[in-house]
Amino acid sequence: MLTNLFSKSRPIGYVVIGLMLLITYLIHLVNDLKWLQSPAVIIEKSFLFVVVAFSVLLIQFITVKNYLAVNNLYSLFLYACFLILFPTFYDDAQLIIANLLVLLALRRVISLQTLNEPKIKIFDASLWIFVATLFESWTILYFVMIYLAIIWYVNQDYRNWIIPLIALLTVTILFYTYSLFYNINLVEFWTDKYDIGFNFSYFDNIYQNIALSFLATIAVLFTVYQLTNLKSIATNQVTLYKNIVLCFVIGAAIYIITPEKSNGLLVFTFFPLSIIGGNFIANTPNKWVKEAVLATILGVSLLLFLLKL
Repeated sequence: MLTNLFSKSRPIGYVVIGLMLLITYLIHLVNDLKWLQSPAVIIEKSFLFVVVAFSVLLIQFITVKNYLAVNNLYSLFLYACFLILFPTFYDDAQLIIANLLVLLALRRVISLQTLNEPKIKIFDASLWIFVATLFESWTILYFVMIYLAIIWYVNQDYRNWIIPLIALLTVTILFYTYSLFYNINLVEFWTDKYDIGFNFSYFDNIYQNIALSFLATIAVLFTVYQLTNLKSIATNQVTLYKNIVLCFVIGAAIYIITPEKSNGLLVFTFFPLSIIGGNFIANTPNKWVKEAVLATILGVSLLLFLLKL
């Protein structure tokens, strides 16, 4: 049933995924109804869901545009399941915005493989990442992907190496101007932004721990699958999938080193995992295995979501 529903990119698949996210988002909000007392907060919560929905659609755009999947919705479905598995993500507005900005940057980095307008893409990606650091400081690690992409695709032109610095200067000037208007103390703003912490005792309940363990298991299985199948990927796509694996490593690193941890920080691993997992499902010849994987991930995600309420 799930295999048939998401094996093709059809409107019904998008509707089902959209309803999954909307219903679970509303159920999560019902836990604390104080937000209903303020029209401003209602608008904020509505806006944040729109941002999340746009992020999900952006993932499908990146996937299709760069031939990371062939006309299916498996990656989109997995991404939605991961969001349901970790609903604390919805409580952090800055994290939601930072995630969208990172996805916009990754869209440009990944599309560098086409070699069309590389300078514009490098500038755009750098700009989005620098803006993302204003919301989640350790997203600065994604600059590793930008410079590796320059090495892999467009290292012949020395100007490509300077472009990220121009983006840095642009964001610095704009943020400095913004800080003058709103009386933001830049020293206080950046103080402790790049602290490192390895305290993992932040769980509010055992179900958050189980959810993390479940995602870690999935991550190991999917990543091992991807690494062992690099040789079977077309030569012109190998670097692209190395980028996806690197994206997962950076996302995991952000979660590991951020001092104020939450399961919501794992959102930076969802995009690469959904791409790798979507390919695993699409390339599995046995339909019942596909169905079992999809049903297990959806079932566990929904069960843990309800238990954490």
